[in-house]
Amino acid sequence: MPPGIPTAGSMSTTMELIGKQLGRYSLVEHIATGGMAEIFLAQQESLGKFKKELVLKVLQTRWEEYPEVVDMFLEEARISALMHHPNIVEVFDVAAESGRHYIAMEYIAGRTLADLAKRAIQVTKSISIEVGAYIAAEMASALAYMYDGDGGMGQPLRVIHRDVSPTNILISTTGQVKLIDFGIARQGNITPESRARPGKFTYMSPEQVKNAPLDGRSDVFCLGTILYEITLGRRLWRGTREAAMKRIVEERPRPPTFVRRDYPADLELIVLRALEKKPDDRYQSAVELHRELQGFLARSNAHLRSHFHMADYVAKIFSAEAEALISDAGRRRAQEFVDNAEGLESEPADLDFDAELAAGPGAALARALRASALGVWAETGPRQGEQASEAKAEEAKAEVGSAPTPAKKAAPEKAADKVAADREVEKPAGAAPKPAAAVPPVKAAAAALAKPVSIKLAALDEPSDRLPRRWTPILIAAIALLVGVGVLWWLRGQ
Repeated sequence: MPPGIPTAGSMSTTMELIGKQLGRYSLVEHIATGGMAEIFLAQQESLGKFKKELVLKVLQTRWEEYPEVVDMFLEEARISALMHHPNIVEVFDVAAESGRHYIAMEYIAGRTLADLAKRAIQVTKSISIEVGAYIAAEMASALAYMYDGDGGMGQPLRVIHRDVSPTNILISTTGQVKLIDFGIARQGNITPESRARPGKFTYMSPEQVKNAPLDGRSDVFCLGTILYEITLGRRLWRGTREAAMKRIVEERPRPPTFVRRDYPADLELIVLRALEKKPDDRYQSAVELHRELQGFLARSNAHLRSHFHMADYVAKIFSAEAEALISDAGRRRAQEFVDNAEGLESEPADLDFDAELAAGPGAALARALRASALGVWAETGPRQGEQASEAKAEEAKAEVGSAPTPAKKAAPEKAADKVAADREVEKPAGAAPKPAAAVPPVKAAAAALAKPVSIKLAALDEPSDRLPRRWTPILIAAIALLVGVGVLWWLRGQ
């Protein structure tokens, strides 16, 4: 940047522009403030009651006097205008009016991926696996077009975004996934001499951190970071700017199955390959990554197959029913995710979605409520530990049902068996079993609350065939002591 950079205090008040006309566009509402520009919702009117909403990106007045900044702004418009892809925001116009430069672009009603990830962490701990893979596949399609597509010009575009991050990915209300903000994008492979301005430091590739030459594989690494984070609900490169950059270059990411044991193994391979430190070890193009993600979605029989399903997921995760499921712990986790807090590292049990998964009425009720609110998007299926406990419960029920009555027993029953027998509901002899009926999720949870506790009580009386873990070190020490005494005795005899 040139010396004497103007401060934010010299920026004209954005509210003064509301209701004003800028070229052919009327500014309706201020949406956001960026590093160099203000974002407005605008409206264009024309003949025959024509009216269209769009977005105007207006360069801040403090930068208008710096030609190099204006050139960067115009370069963003030029690169954006080259691309026409369903997963990339459309740019319609660039102009200057009364000394104010602006870019007119497509208005996308929706939410950023950052907002969606935060909400999903609050409600269900993370974006669901198939939704995360779908979003990544859509972004891989955009990156593939940007770098390897020809845009109808007969040669590859070779555009490198350099700022692929959750805040620059929008999910529209109709379920379309769009890449936005080409403010620091460049066309052609970038060398260190070009003084590449990096993007957000937690979403940079190792070569960006080292200011090494860049190509399309740099954006592939950034997308791998996003896929890791949104499907696990935790940040990957945590810490301060310096600490995060050091981790990006030197630290290998923890495999997703170390964080979430039910994470799909084939998706884990995709994520880890995208996150390889050396570009030559990664996917050599976003085309390859897109193909792998599409294959994963097909093999997993994912429910999400189109942007209509994506729109349904977004609507449900932001519904009033989902709002009622948010706990204080969920809000805390989501805020730590947004803040990129180091505290996440010290809570492995909270991050492990399989650890201590409640096999009990409380967990069943929580899952049923999520299923009621989110429908197919609630990952409420029983996990491995819960399936085992349910199998044991069924076996115990069968044993109780086939046991002789108390009057005919030769030996007195154990206390736990009596509790189990008392809690069993008597069925009339010869009664035909009723056909299974569909039970609403909330009613199923209520039924779970009434499950007999006799199985747990009976388990307390069963002898264990394993030595308690707390005795293991004592036993080892005792054996070592005996061996030592024996050796000393033998030496003394010699």
